[in-house]
Amino acid sequence: MQQEKLVAEVKTLMDLVANKTTTLADSTMTINVSEYTSPDQFDREKVELFRNYAQFVGPSCIIPNPGDYFSFDDTGVPILITRTKDGSLNAFVNACSHRGAPLTDCDHGSAKKGKMFSCPYHGWSYDLDGKLIGVPFGNEGFPDINREELGLRQLQVEEKHDMIFVMPNPDLSFDIDEVLGGISERLDGFGFKDHYYLGAKQVFTDFSWKLNMDTFHEYYHFEFLHPESIAQMAYSNTANYVQYGRNHSMGSPSLQINELKEVPEDKWEPREYTSYVNYIFPNTVIFVVNDHFQTWRVYPISPGKSVVYHSMFIPHEPKSDEERKGFEDYFQMINDVAVAEDYGLVDKVHRGLQSGIDRNVIIGRNEPGVQNMHRQLHDLLG
Repeated sequence: MQQEKLVAEVKTLMDLVANKTTTLADSTMTINVSEYTSPDQFDREKVELFRNYAQFVGPSCIIPNPGDYFSFDDTGVPILITRTKDGSLNAFVNACSHRGAPLTDCDHGSAKKGKMFSCPYHGWSYDLDGKLIGVPFGNEGFPDINREELGLRQLQVEEKHDMIFVMPNPDLSFDIDEVLGGISERLDGFGFKDHYYLGAKQVFTDFSWKLNMDTFHEYYHFEFLHPESIAQMAYSNTANYVQYGRNHSMGSPSLQINELKEVPEDKWEPREYTSYVNYIFPNTVIFVVNDHFQTWRVYPISPGKSVVYHSMFIPHEPKSDEERKGFEDYFQMINDVAVAEDYGLVDKVHRGLQSGIDRNVIIGRNEPGVQNMHRQLHDLLG
């Protein structure tokens, strides 16, 4: 958001704080526990949400330069995304045409000599456009192959408003504007193009990916689950909720937000007093705070297991080892809080849902983000 919109957001949050309330949904929602535990529903989600729906990859700065790449295989399809010499992106199934080995198993880096990938199994090589350009012992060993037909299998990739999305299914396509749903207007100005990618932490969890995602979509729990951490920084049960297509955004006021009442409006620094949880359907949260942003991408493994990739993006590459350590220590602290407090409790919630007792989960009017995620799942899955 630009300054004018940030100022308007601050005013909205001040009103919510003054009235001791939050943005409310029209009614409560109930969800049967089977939606978290059913193997059949999980199988449908794995296909319709993670194979046949466009996936958020990351901000543009995750692949900043020509020759850079990003790869992941958590949708069930191994995916390789590269930035070409002209600055555009290509995406491929990350499988060599020879025997199917991945061309890289690192999540990000630079192509060989900045211009090619070589299979670690037998050395078949491809350029940044996916064209097969090298086959060791090719004339003798593979005299009959058509190299023009053996390039990497292409996937649709789109980069818009400094956000990257890819379609895992090579036989399907997507409309980037429909996927964004207008949320780019909320995210504009937060540095998606020029921030520095500090890295990612992989966390495996022993509960449903949806239980994992539920934790991000409400601030109702701050006072009770995070009394010595997040609740010391932000108001509990206070958020400005705005929906964008299948996505949504929630603004949160810091405990010091009313200090701005003593400051002339043209001197306000809104990001010092607010933070934002931005949901990209179906499985991503972009968390924006004062001087950086983080992404949390959650993928299903089984009905009772999931994996989280927690990434951090800072305004610039650290200028010293000391500065890097400061950022990394903060990154680790945030991750530790999530694992110890959120995931520790959600693991117990998962065990209760697995007990076999037929019951409903209740989602309040003060939890519109949780409601939206499940409403969109119902809409897509039927």
